[in-house]
Amino acid sequence: MMELLTMSQVLERYRQIHLEEPKFGMNVLSDDFRPHDIVILQSNSQRKEGVPVRCDFYTMVFCLTGGSIRYVNQFEYTINAHSLHLLPPESIHSFKDTFDTTQYYVLLFERDFPEEAALLDFHDRQLESVDLELSLFTKVKEIFEEIESELKRDEEDNYLYAKHLLNQLLLILKREKLKLRSDTLRTRSDVICSRFLSLLEENFKSMKRVDDYASLLDLTPKYLSETVKGKLGKSALHYIHKRIIKEAKYLLVYTDRSINSIALTLNFHDASQFTKFFKQKVGKSPKQYRIDNSD
Repeated sequence: MMELLTMSQVLERYRQIHLEEPKFGMNVLSDDFRPHDIVILQSNSQRKEGVPVRCDFYTMVFCLTGGSIRYVNQFEYTINAHSLHLLPPESIHSFKDTFDTTQYYVLLFERDFPEEAALLDFHDRQLESVDLELSLFTKVKEIFEEIESELKRDEEDNYLYAKHLLNQLLLILKREKLKLRSDTLRTRSDVICSRFLSLLEENFKSMKRVDDYASLLDLTPKYLSETVKGKLGKSALHYIHKRIIKEAKYLLVYTDRSINSIALTLNFHDASQFTKFFKQKVGKSPKQYRIDNSD
């Protein structure tokens, strides 16, 4: 059974977007490359789509040119040029490029590599991407390049210095997220939708009805549905089903659990009920989806 992917496994799945003998970053395509605590690399995509992954480490994405859409659990984020985004462990995420050519610097690092656990706790709760003004973009780019330089040096304490530089990036990202929130006037609809999506992430395995979430929010089901649809464009039930299906797809592709085990994990009565639900939403049975997406 495999639910959380290691750096090696993710790098192998994303081989198509890495360069051989890159000018920047580590040569992850080299036969003797082995990731250790932190990896820095450059990715170049041409209208690529990344398969969904659930990682056991953090991924920091610094977009230099182009852009993409990042799907993190039930959330969707637009990644623009000159933006910075941190993806936490255990979330299901994937991407879809929106430009012909998109260029990133990417940092992968283990949970215990940074020194500031409280800083990571903040980012685990605040998942949004931030757009950087030109001067800050330049500064962040310089820090990435200094990290790359340190990791390529065979000098004493180079990993310790890289850790110090990474903490700078995490602090910059925190400041920009706080600024983004303080600059944005949040309406009642914003608050309701944000709270609904957070509650959905916490409860999607056990709660499948709009009524359940409306009760938690002290709202009527009709008001919650109208608010979510008005703000996000789709009904509350759509997002509930979308999150369940995303989890089901991941478990089908990345684990060897039986269909019945997955059904019980997602709180369906049995495999038959789960199969009917899955086929209605995806257009094929869980078994066929697993076969079609196996390596």
